[in-house]
Amino acid sequence: MWRSFAVLGVMMISGCGPSAYERTLSVLNTEADRWEGGKDFNTSAMDSYGRPLSTSIEKGVLNYTLEVRSNGPDGLPKNSDDIVVTRSKRHGESSVAEEAKKVTEGVAGGAASGAIKGIKKGLGLGREEKK
Repeated sequence: MWRSFAVLGVMMISGCGPSAYERTLSVLNTEADRWEGGKDFNTSAMDSYGRPLSTSIEKGVLNYTLEVRSNGPDGLPKNSDDIVVTRSKRHGESSVAEEAKKVTEGVAGGAASGAIKGIKKGLGLGREEKK
């Protein structure tokens, strides 16, 4: 009788605790939270499968985006069992106003240049295009 309770107790205890996925996710989030928003980020942390984490940072128009990745249980990169955490922070190198200004300058410049060519052509001052 005691033997069956002991076996049942061992089975219950062995199933307790966080899974390897949950432990890895915790490590990824902890490492990503250390990032201060700069161009570089390095970590020596390992996932719960004993493999090193990989990191990459991409620069967008307004933000840097950090990706911290575990290759998952199979150890192969960029497949469905990978565990990934991302963070974004503004880099302050450009603003929405600056980006809007660049776009409007391009549009206005193109419109003005087209209008000038049209006026010259209408007045007969422009070069005639050869066909």
